[in-house]
Amino acid sequence: MRWPIRMLVPLTLAAIACGREPSLDSRTFHLKYIRAEQARDIILPYIFEDRPDAKGTLSYSGATATITVRETRDNLDKIARVLAQYDVPGPMVRLTFHLIQADGAATSDPAIVDVEPTLRKLFRFRGYRLVQEGIFSVTEGGNVTQQLGAGAYSVAAGIRRVAGVGDSATVEFGVQLSGRDVRFETQVALPAGKTAVLGNVGESPKGTLILTVKPELISASP
Repeated sequence: MRWPIRMLVPLTLAAIACGREPSLDSRTFHLKYIRAEQARDIILPYIFEDRPDAKGTLSYSGATATITVRETRDNLDKIARVLAQYDVPGPMVRLTFHLIQADGAATSDPAIVDVEPTLRKLFRFRGYRLVQEGIFSVTEGGNVTQQLGAGAYSVAAGIRRVAGVGDSATVEFGVQLSGRDVRFETQVALPAGKTAVLGNVGESPKGTLILTVKPELISASP
């Protein structure tokens, strides 16, 4: 008669153990490259806020770039691994801007030979020549402002998103050109390595000004 009783004891304990709520710990993650809001969206699937009597919680601070999570140790470890995959430097993009003067003279400039055929399709000027050039690099999510040439004009650019990698990448960014009564602004999405004519951006004493840009992906996240 005792034998069945011995078998029931561990089963009863196991049943009680299965009914226990999980033990929760808290951990703060310090972010280096992504915003706290981005990290929150990434790790939300690992936080069980609807668990009875043991709810997972999340709080974050954009000012200190930290995110604090209260969850089980297993889930905290999973969150750490996920953040390690996403909290990395964004792709680096090199932008090459050309400010081109179009006028009535039948001139051809070797510096813009790659884009001149496109200019002649879009516009009806006789000649084109490079006035100023600007080349600078910025990471995804970053912004930069730089003078073109001698500083008569300045370009501001912000990389909003890089989709894809290598030759198949597309770069989405905003551009602002200002100087000498010129004010031009646009948003573009271009394949990496391709030169685009952004348009007629104003007038100079010697002719019409046209702005072109070429984005190149020079460094990608691992």
